[in-house]
Amino acid sequence: MNRRATLCLTVMLALTGCGPLAQEQAAEQASLRPGLTAPVAAGPALHATIPAPAIPADLKARAGQGTGARPDDGQKYGYTLDCESPEAPELAEIFEKTSRLALMKDEPASRATLEQRLAVSLGEGRNILQSQGYYEGRVEGHLTAAGPDKLKAVVTFAPGPLYRIGAGRVTLAGPLTGDSQTQVPPQFLSEVGLEPGQPAVADQVLAAVSRVEEAFHNLGYPEATIDGTKYILDRSKRTLDAEVQVSPQPFARMGRLEAPDGATVDQTYLEALRTWEPGQPWNQELLDNYLSALRQTGLFQSVEALPAPADGADGLRPILIKLAAAPERTIGGQVSYDTDFGPGLTGYWEHRNLTGHGDRLRVDLPLWQDLQELTASYRYPYFLRPDQDIIAKGGLLHEDSDAYVLTSGSLAAGLERRLTPQWRVSAMGAVEGGSLKDPGQDSKDFMMLGLPVTAAYDSTGSLLDPTRGVRLIMLAAPYTGRFHEDFNVIRTRLEGQAFIPLGSERLVLALRGLWASLWGADNSQDVPSALRFYSGGGGSVRGYDYQSVGPRNAQFDPLGGVSQVEVGAETRWRFTEDMGLVAFLDGGMVYENVDDKLFQDMLWGTGLGFRYYTAIGPVRADVAFPLQRRDDDDSWQLYLSLGQSF
Repeated sequence: MNRRATLCLTVMLALTGCGPLAQEQAAEQASLRPGLTAPVAAGPALHATIPAPAIPADLKARAGQGTGARPDDGQKYGYTLDCESPEAPELAEIFEKTSRLALMKDEPASRATLEQRLAVSLGEGRNILQSQGYYEGRVEGHLTAAGPDKLKAVVTFAPGPLYRIGAGRVTLAGPLTGDSQTQVPPQFLSEVGLEPGQPAVADQVLAAVSRVEEAFHNLGYPEATIDGTKYILDRSKRTLDAEVQVSPQPFARMGRLEAPDGATVDQTYLEALRTWEPGQPWNQELLDNYLSALRQTGLFQSVEALPAPADGADGLRPILIKLAAAPERTIGGQVSYDTDFGPGLTGYWEHRNLTGHGDRLRVDLPLWQDLQELTASYRYPYFLRPDQDIIAKGGLLHEDSDAYVLTSGSLAAGLERRLTPQWRVSAMGAVEGGSLKDPGQDSKDFMMLGLPVTAAYDSTGSLLDPTRGVRLIMLAAPYTGRFHEDFNVIRTRLEGQAFIPLGSERLVLALRGLWASLWGADNSQDVPSALRFYSGGGGSVRGYDYQSVGPRNAQFDPLGGVSQVEVGAETRWRFTEDMGLVAFLDGGMVYENVDDKLFQDMLWGTGLGFRYYTAIGPVRADVAFPLQRRDDDDSWQLYLSLGQSF
């Protein structure tokens, strides 16, 4: 449906006065973009053709004449490029990125060849002038000696006056057939962002013309095409007027969704993703968003929409979706290492369409020397409404750390709802039980029930390597259960992350902060370890042993706490497409009491990291050093994993 008409640019020189000046103006040729051919009209009798930029044959034969060239002696010259445009620096910037002189700067050649290369580049410079709205500008250049086998190419732009947009109109080659309830397509180019008075930059003009066609496609005319464009260059006013002629074609409304026979997902799943209401005027943007959502599910190798002929007089056009299924099962794994756990191996299996409704089941098995875990997570999308999913997870865990020895099983299930593309909320019921041995104590059985409620905001658009945006996670979870005795507590957690590009997305400042508390517990040892707070290690305060930041006993065993704060900052520099460096600073502390003053006695760690970027995310290698090294702390820590630290 997104057909793009070929743009034929007609340039009319609005001439004022008479005599030699008028004749000189009529003879000038003007174009919006190099290489486009268009009639030039100056009065009813004058027609000409604007040729694409080319080097005359005699210039090639006499390359370098007038610039001090000498016969080719076979010597190869390297050269530097010095481009000057003090009145309009953007011209020099474009020239230094796109001209032949710039692109071939590392290729030495004979002087005659370099003179020819300069001549071609000056033609490109004239095209750059016009494309940026400088229709009376000049560009000049020459070669000068800069050493025995070195030359310097000097190019100077004299842009002259800047032309601006004048009038911009949209005319119709046929009648509009929509009813009075439909929105009227644009009649002026100012309605699509091309305002009178702005610089007559070719790319901006052509982009506005393209938006005219898109506007018709989104307002009930899916087959509208641009029949032609006309541009009037008025040298007396130094303006560029534009006129776009559109053939609207028949008005249409979006109809029902038709899925092919044998589709791997059921019709209710496809309907849940639908972005339009049957009967509304055709909107190509909504249809494109729908196709994008289908692609993002990972269930299809290709997705295509084929509008069918209208059903009847109401103008409804059914939409046939053609789907090519992708493999539904994946098995994989990864190898990790850090100084907390040593080497580790993680395997996983995933099915992305378990019952034909796009529901996803994933099983993970991470194995470390001191930690073994089997987890399963399940998501059933679009439950009862298109913005709501069923989520469930469960697992078995055995962990033998300095803080505790834990063997447990857990199960949680609930609903997640998408309030906006950035906001999600969820509520779950959770149960966990098992045995727990704290340092210096006997093993104790425990059982607890909880109702965690979470609200999350994410505008980053990337899970493993965000470069801009914000994340915010808020959790409140009441728990009841028995450990040493009965307990009733409320666990709260607030975490924020921000990613700020520093000039470009190759240099990013990443910030994080966390605050958490356990309300209702007089002592952290009165509740199971799953409810306590621990800090230290690769995901929190790097440079310190796993869980070691916070209260400890006389043997330096971590005890956990009921309150926690963490802060972190990283400067991430991606210096090539595949590699990057990170400098980071982490700080945090866990406290024994909720009433303890936050941010006091914090421990800090710093270090450097290396990133290798892959298709699925960056591979992380961090070396961290404790800034407040305690008697039992190692002098450094190493972390290897997939994805950024946060």
